[in-house]
Amino acid sequence: MDGADLVLAADLGGSAFKLGLVDAEGRLVASRVRPLAEAAPLAGRVELDPALWLRALYELGRELVAGAGRRIGALALTGATRSEVLADAEGRPLLPAILFADRRAEAEAAELAALPELAAAAPIDASHPLARLLWLARWAPEALARAGHLFEPKDWLAFVLCGVAGRDPLAAARLAAPGVAEVARRLGLRLDLLPEIRPLGARLGGLAAEPARALGLPAGLPVVSAPMDSWCATLAIGAVAAGRAYASAGSSEVAGLITDQPITAAGLLSPPWGEGLWHLGGPSRTGGAGLDWLAALLGRPLSSLLEGPGEELPGEDAPFCHPWLSGERVPIAAPGLRAAFWGLEAGHGAGDLVRAFLEALAFWNRLLLERAEAAAGIRTGELRLTGGLAALPLVARLRAATLGRPVLVFRAREGALLGAAGLAWTTLGRFTDLAAAQTAIARAPLRIEATDQEVARADRRFARWRAELEWRLAEGTR
Repeated sequence: MDGADLVLAADLGGSAFKLGLVDAEGRLVASRVRPLAEAAPLAGRVELDPALWLRALYELGRELVAGAGRRIGALALTGATRSEVLADAEGRPLLPAILFADRRAEAEAAELAALPELAAAAPIDASHPLARLLWLARWAPEALARAGHLFEPKDWLAFVLCGVAGRDPLAAARLAAPGVAEVARRLGLRLDLLPEIRPLGARLGGLAAEPARALGLPAGLPVVSAPMDSWCATLAIGAVAAGRAYASAGSSEVAGLITDQPITAAGLLSPPWGEGLWHLGGPSRTGGAGLDWLAALLGRPLSSLLEGPGEELPGEDAPFCHPWLSGERVPIAAPGLRAAFWGLEAGHGAGDLVRAFLEALAFWNRLLLERAEAAAGIRTGELRLTGGLAALPLVARLRAATLGRPVLVFRAREGALLGAAGLAWTTLGRFTDLAAAQTAIARAPLRIEATDQEVARADRRFARWRAELEWRLAEGTR
């Protein structure tokens, strides 16, 4: 550990870049957030100039480092997954970063998903790296011919900072399924562009001279590439242990059940989760970002919109919502699924729409968790909840009623930063393993429980909501 007092952790998102100083007890000492503007130049595209991440790191990092007053022992990087930066051999981006919600490769994904060789692979949709490689080969061949690397955002930034290319085993699992390598070879897809797989939490290298000067940090400072933000969030709430269930209620929903063996379940992903663990679940294509859309639609500031529903749970005849604005992939593969409200009456207002949307996210959580628990043969006693929406009391109350179990709410700010820093502290020797790291980082949560009456009403509403979903899917909204 060499006397270090702080870790500088960065979280590269599509809509925001977050940076924080975290001490060895897992406390966020100081932080900065810079909103980023995702671009949508064509229908279905969601992209970002990678230079925005680097600029935010340098500008916000200089502020934090200058005011730290204590020794920084490492720079830890996490961020959004299922996003790609195509770069040349020196790390210069050749195209804007393709972000998670980008759907340009839908046709290629459908083509790949129909191949019998990929029947055992995880669900292949427009965010799958194989589908995006096929899209690049067809529609951006000149850029692909000049490429030296295909990075996830955090790995691109790490390469710029220390000159070492790497990817974590969790992200690599998407291309490790049976048949993927053979299909890629037959189609001439360049898997050689993917960085070498590095152990979880490995020190990639030391901070190069120019980035060190830009940040005001010493050259050679360890650069640690953590897995994606959702993994880091599970570490920050103590969910990295077999038999624990969690949900991250952020811009997009992520939920899962942690198991001690790989388990196959229709519609769910089962990537490795470190130290003999696997994650049974996955990310949704819906989440809190849909509330931004709703606020714009209603012409209301998001902050005022979220004040409307208060903590009141939906009544028996409250409106319903299907929250999908751009299809779904987990736990159902339905790229054509779109949002819908129904059961509206003249007396309903904006607060009812928000409540219906948040209830729908809880229903999505139940769909996923029921399928995961059935496949694993267990039922968890509680749900660990984190993410920006977890700060709304209604969100936890809806999950407790919908899932019929206590919800532990972790309100620590920026869980992804805390988890990335916890992994870096483990790499530096402050913690012996991930179990020790999450014990230190996960602060005492708020426990929320629903009454029997609330659970019974949520059960009835969930049954009606699911029946409507099944009818829409049967009608061909896929």
